[in-house]
Amino acid sequence: MKSRACVLALVALWLAACGSDVESTPGVPVSPYLLVTSHASGETTGEPVVRLTGQVSAPGKLAGLTARLNDGAAQAVEVTGKTATSGVFTVELTLPEGDNEVRLEAVDQTGGTSARVMHLRYAEAPKVQVLSPDEGLSLTVRRVRVDAVATDNAAVTQLSYTLNGGEEKQLTPSATAEGTLSFEVAPRPGANQVVVRARDAQGNTGEKTVTFHFGGLASAGGLHSGTVRGGRVYTWGRNNRGQLGLGADVTTDQTQPRAVPGLESATSIAFNQNFATALAADGTVWTWGENSDGQLGMGTPPVDGAPHTLDVTPRYAATRVPGLTGAVSVAPGFRHTLVLMEDGTVRAFGNNTNGQLGDGTAAAKDYPVVVQGLTDVVKVMGGSMHSVALKRDGTVWVWGRNDYGNLGNGVADTQNHPLPSQVPNLTDVVDIANGRDHILAVHADGTVSSWGLGVSGQLGDGSVGTNVESATPVKVLNVTTARAVFANGNYSFARLADGSLMGWGQNFNGQLGLGITEATHPVPTASSSQVAPLSSMGMGATHVIAVRADGSVFAWGWNLNGSLGPDGIIDRWSYTDPIPVPLP
Repeated sequence: MKSRACVLALVALWLAACGSDVESTPGVPVSPYLLVTSHASGETTGEPVVRLTGQVSAPGKLAGLTARLNDGAAQAVEVTGKTATSGVFTVELTLPEGDNEVRLEAVDQTGGTSARVMHLRYAEAPKVQVLSPDEGLSLTVRRVRVDAVATDNAAVTQLSYTLNGGEEKQLTPSATAEGTLSFEVAPRPGANQVVVRARDAQGNTGEKTVTFHFGGLASAGGLHSGTVRGGRVYTWGRNNRGQLGLGADVTTDQTQPRAVPGLESATSIAFNQNFATALAADGTVWTWGENSDGQLGMGTPPVDGAPHTLDVTPRYAATRVPGLTGAVSVAPGFRHTLVLMEDGTVRAFGNNTNGQLGDGTAAAKDYPVVVQGLTDVVKVMGGSMHSVALKRDGTVWVWGRNDYGNLGNGVADTQNHPLPSQVPNLTDVVDIANGRDHILAVHADGTVSSWGLGVSGQLGDGSVGTNVESATPVKVLNVTTARAVFANGNYSFARLADGSLMGWGQNFNGQLGLGITEATHPVPTASSSQVAPLSSMGMGATHVIAVRADGSVFAWGWNLNGSLGPDGIIDRWSYTDPIPVPLP
């Protein structure tokens, strides 16, 4: 008897150590007993379904195990891996909102019972869905609108977001349990990550992360092409002016992509005619190729009163533009270059015959000069002899040549316009593009306006033919859900909300991706679905390079001197459908 009393005392001590939620039947030895290894009593979960796991031991051989949720019926729980005296169990329960009691009870063959009572609270965490931008999308406007929806079974009490792991910024929560929220971020060059968080009154947190790229991942010039992957720039095509950037020892055309030496952290590329520009993650600008008008920016500012000779030496390797830091975007024109700075101002260098550098003169510059009167700019584009800027307030500004109504002010003239002027009556613009002498603008409602030269139907309003132009913006037909636009030469594209493409304008080389070589196509039409959903695109004079959301690279249009990339395809041939471009 004394021995039995000692055993009972030890059992009582073991029960005390296990906690007050273990019960035993008075007068019966504590056998069987339960150990829950998954959720702890008092825990709060944000999901309604919980899975309890544990072990049960019954020296007197287990007869059964049940689980009861609140006042519900007891349900049998299967015990597996049993030996003569023990086993493991798993039971899945769906908790109602609020506080819950779960009672696990084991019975052995002698009638002995043991129970464990657990208290679990289910408080639903808010759910966050990011509607835009799309995951993995490449953007070229430094004004990214994030649209999201935060929902909760009660109400969201706090909303916030972080950009690239920076300071958490608060947003105004919706007054209802379900509501949308929108905010804008200024991305850095390259990869960006936005985390949207929602909290409810119980302190539960839900979040969603979206990643996107800021910068052009594909580009094309006269007959040279390129793309960015993993910080490396790959180029191919014509190389008569060093526009591939492969060094002085490689001056022949290339029919397959090759990596540009010296660039390992590139975030964006932009090509035009016979030269190239690239932006590095540290905000430096790199150029190479033809330099007949100082468009590579390799000169130094002159000393007052001293003669200045333009640096027009071509560069066969990627070379850093001296004295230029803090850049976030690059945009070459036909023979001039524009650079958007982090502070929203613009620099320019190169040909300035029509005042396209925007410095108030018509003299070429081989070093960066400030475009006068422009601040808070979020995107720049260079045309043949004109330049375009989009400001954060949704207005568009143009300077330089106006022969075809490039300025969009209702008048076409042959005068130089060396200072930016606002396009009248054009508002709510969220993206811009331009070709040789036509300009496109996407509005917040998904429509597109165009103006300038329209000889090949590149305005998209249905007009085509000699002397067709518009000195004021006109609406592009059939496009109502545009999110971005692309242009070069005499043709145009719009990327729609679903990631698909529509194209219009010149098409005698199949550059619209329509499967035909119709000379002109003045009405926007669905382009090839092979590149959808589109991430990034660059257009040359007669060919296109595109990057799909999965990172695949495609090319179509006129293949000459290896402009389309894949080895073995026909030279001097039009490809009207996208063909894959393998990278090394």
